[in-house]
Order: sequence, then C-alpha cells, then structure tokens
Amino acid sequence: MPRVPHKKRLSALYLILLACSLIIQITPTQAQVLESTDSYSAFAATMPTGGVGQRIGIATHPWWLEMHLDTFISNFKQLGVGVVRIPFEWKMIEPQPGQFDWRQSDKLLTRLNDEGFSVVLEFVTMPVWASNNPAECAKYDLNCAYSPLASGYFEQMVEASARRYPFVRHWEFWNEPEQWPNAGRDVSVYGSWLKLFYRAIKRVDPGMLVAACTVSGPEYIGGLYNYIEASSGGKNYPWDAVAYHPYNLDGETDEQGVSYLAKKRIERLHQLMVERGDSNKPIWITEIGFQAPPPDQARIFQASFDWLTARDYITVIALHMLHDWSEEAYGLMATQPETYPFRGDVTPATKFVPKQPYFDTFKNYPKRVLPTTPAANPETLVFSETGHTVRGSFRQAWLNRGGLALFGFPKTGQFYERNAATGQYYLVQYFERVRMEYHPDLQGTPYEVQFGLLGTETMIGRGMLDQQGRPKASYTLAQPPAADPESLFFPETGHNLSGLFLAAWQKQGGLAIIGLPRSAVFEDKHSRGEDGGPLKVQYFERARMELHSGPDGRKYILFGLLSNQRLVEQGRLYPNHGPVSANPYNPANSEFVAVNR
Repeated sequence: MPRVPHKKRLSALYLILLACSLIIQITPTQAQVLESTDSYSAFAATMPTGGVGQRIGIATHPWWLEMHLDTFISNFKQLGVGVVRIPFEWKMIEPQPGQFDWRQSDKLLTRLNDEGFSVVLEFVTMPVWASNNPAECAKYDLNCAYSPLASGYFEQMVEASARRYPFVRHWEFWNEPEQWPNAGRDVSVYGSWLKLFYRAIKRVDPGMLVAACTVSGPEYIGGLYNYIEASSGGKNYPWDAVAYHPYNLDGETDEQGVSYLAKKRIERLHQLMVERGDSNKPIWITEIGFQAPPPDQARIFQASFDWLTARDYITVIALHMLHDWSEEAYGLMATQPETYPFRGDVTPATKFVPKQPYFDTFKNYPKRVLPTTPAANPETLVFSETGHTVRGSFRQAWLNRGGLALFGFPKTGQFYERNAATGQYYLVQYFERVRMEYHPDLQGTPYEVQFGLLGTETMIGRGMLDQQGRPKASYTLAQPPAADPESLFFPETGHNLSGLFLAAWQKQGGLAIIGLPRSAVFEDKHSRGEDGGPLKVQYFERARMELHSGPDGRKYILFGLLSNQRLVEQGRLYPNHGPVSANPYNPANSEFVAVNR
C-alpha cells in the first residue's frame, strides 16, 4: 500500500479548514472598484485540430526549461508529451509599469509551439509595483496583495500577452490561489481579478480558453460560483474550464487503500459544475504527481491516468513533473548529481536520468488515441480522403470562396504557424493549393480569413525572387504595360495579366485570393503537363496558374498544388503527398481513424 501522498506547500488539515470556510466568502470586495461591467465575449472554440491535439503532458518551470531547453524538448518528444504547462509570471514580464520583457517567454513559447506542443500558460505572481504591500511582496511572492490602482496595467499586460502568443489557447489564472493569503484565499479577491483577466483575454480572441484554478477543489469553486452570482447578479461565470490539482491531501481512500488521487473530489467538482449549468465546461488537471519509489510511481500513475482518461469531461492532464529537484521527488527522471533531498540546485551541468520503470510506463502510455471518423454536421466538413476536418471560419471560407475546385482537399489540421512576411503567428490550415490564415482581430469582416503568400514563398525558395521578394529572374522583372486593351497591368509589380490567366484570376477571387501577379507567363521546368513537358505558368502572390491542354486541344487553367509542395519542403508530406506519420507532431497527420459508414 502506498504511503499517504503529500505536497509540502500545503498541509491536509489546512486544506480541510480552508475548504470549509470558503463557501461563505460571497461578499463583493474589490469587484466594484475594479470593474465597470461584467459583460464577456461569448465562448467560441476556435481551437487547433490535427495530429498534435493530445491532452496528456508535463507541468514544468521556465527557469529549468530555459536552462536545458534542447534536453527538455528531446525528453518531451521521447515521452510523447502533447501538452506543456508552464508558469507565465507577471513580475518577470512587466518589471516596471508598461515596460515588457518578453525575452524568456519568446524563446520558450515559440520554440514549444514550433516543435508541435500545445502550451498551457499558468498566469501567476505580481510585480512589487502592482501590489498594495510592496515590502511584504518583495520578500515573498505568496504574501503579495493586489493593488486596485494596478488593474488597468494588469488588463493591458494580459491583452498584450494574448496578442503576442495567439498560439496559446489554454490560459490558467493563477496557481493554487488558496495558498496566496492576500491574492486568492478570499474568493472575492481572486474572482474580481479573474473577471479582469477573462475580459482581457476574450478581447483578443474569444476562442482562447481561460480556467479558474484550485488545489482544494469543489469547496473553493463553490465559493467562487457564489461570489460571481452575488457580485454580478447572474451566472455569467468568467471561466471556460476549471483547472484542478487533485492531490489527495485529506487522505481519501479507494478500494486499494489511501489513494494518490482525489477521485471523489474530482467527481464532486464535476457534479458542482453540472448543477451550476456548466456541464459543457471541462476540468483540466494541470498538475498531479506521485512521490514514491519508482516502481510504485509507475503503478500509481497507470491506475490514476486510466481513471482520469476515462472521464470525457477531463480534457487536459499534466503530470508533475519531468525531474526531481531539491524539494521534491515527483519526477520521471532523477538528477546527477542528485539534488533531492535538499542536496543542491539544478544547474546547467545537471544530467537527467530516467527513473525506471516509471519513465517507460509514462512513455508507453497511450497519448494519441484518435477518434473514428466524425459525423459531418453544420459546423464541420469531414474529408475521409485526407483524414482532416474543416470547421469554423475556415469552413465558411472553403464553402463560399472556392471549394474543392480552387482550394483542394485539406492536407493538415488547424495549427499555429509563424508568418514569414509579418513575423506573427496565425492559426492556419493547409489545403492542396492554398494556406488559410485566421485573423481574430478582423473577426466579422471579409478579411477574417486570409490566404498565405504561397506563390511568393515558392518563388523565393526557388531563387526566382530574393529573400526580400525582389526579382532575380528575367520573367520576374517589371515589364511595360501590354498594348492589348483586354489586358490588365499592375504597376505594383510591373506585370500584365491577359487571356485565360486574366479570366481565371477574375473568376476565382482576384486580389483577395490569388493576389498580384509576380511573374510574366513563362515555361516552368518545375511544372509538367500531360505530355511530360514543361507548362506555361504565371505566378501570383498566393497561387500559381498553369496552362493545360485537354485531349481535344482545348486550353484551360488549373491552379498548381503549391500548398502540397510547401508541405513537402517542410518535411510534413512525402513527395507522393502522403503525411510523414513517423513524426507524431506533424499537423498533416490524420485527425481521425477513417471507418466505413
């Protein structure tokens, strides 16, 4: 029988007393000072799809992650991690009012996204200048107390962070707020700042998800429900999920004795959410771990995760943690030289060694169990031909602006990719011929979905244009306007458009979808016709038009498979345009297992 699990940060007795007191904390305190409205954007799940949507991952910390970034990334991939949960510290990002230091978060978050991980950001800590007890706050983070005078800076910082990292779809507000005497233990204090946080996130993108956090569970969240209803006059709850750390701190037992997982509390929390009308909102287990000898850790992990993954209302599970450290031995890996217990700090020279059989048990645990082919519905297009779905704004654009004939089949799920032209990250989806990009700041306008500059990118990659997009080949140099009155001349690029190329451009969306011409018509050695010879083509910012001949000699225009070619160059598709499934983090991998209906 395993010993009673513990977490040094809180005692079981303290949690029980705390939980009992929370249910009466419903009197508004700071809320009326901080807020002018309790109106929030509607929940809209514009979440990524595809082969990297696993919900099982690791909770880690930025200081160790930065110190051993390549090593951690390698271990995450060896373990099959899909989610990485890390703190996002206000005090580090905004050391002075209005002055942001993004260096560490840029380095870590963009790397995690580019490697294919989903990131859960735990927004926590406050700068001394934002507290109303600066002397105590400077000594110890847990003692900090919010200053209502900093609420404007707070919202601006949250909004700036969400805009900078649009690929972060899961935001967790604070870490175990019950531990913070002045910034969370009172649910009215926590709830009033959670409202501001939620409102700021939703202003950026309603599809980003925000979770309220708890370590005690249903008692704290029950108090939070009561506070919101009392302060807002309704059930307009400012969270999309509840993040819970279900360490069994009060010694709950199961059929095997004392459990390491607070199963009954999880079930009570879910039932509370159902009773309050939140049955559609999930629970995220953003931290759970097992401090025991490695064979026991392996056994407890298997049983605990089997129980957690069997509950559909739990959508994120993050194990605490990758490695041991001086205060804790929860890790999948030990440190060399050993740091636990209190033998030293993790340093750049520290090595990490798997703790067997715990490491392999986690590694081999199924994390990518794909669903069967989903049923088509008014919100989702399902393509069993490629194993992908098209939904949300991309679905509307596909149906209304070109469909299969122009765009082709989807070749990836939705994922976040850095745009080479702007340096910004956008939610994208690749089709055979185009890349769609979602711009939440333009939601509700015709420009909400835009089309990537695949034509320009291909030309740069093949040396037709230089890295700044300037002409390098004769057929990309600017030309004078054509004498043909039926032609169109584009002074922006110095190219003409005429004949079948002009007709296709006008029919298929013009500037918005095809873009400006970037070349004259020329024979392209990279594009082959039905007879195997080079085709006459014309490149545009977002597409390549190809002049084909039918069996009867009739000439017609097809759009080149630029998106497929781009995915091949990125190593996401094989030359035959099938997904490189050996890479489990490849967004071109199927989203589901196709079955005959």
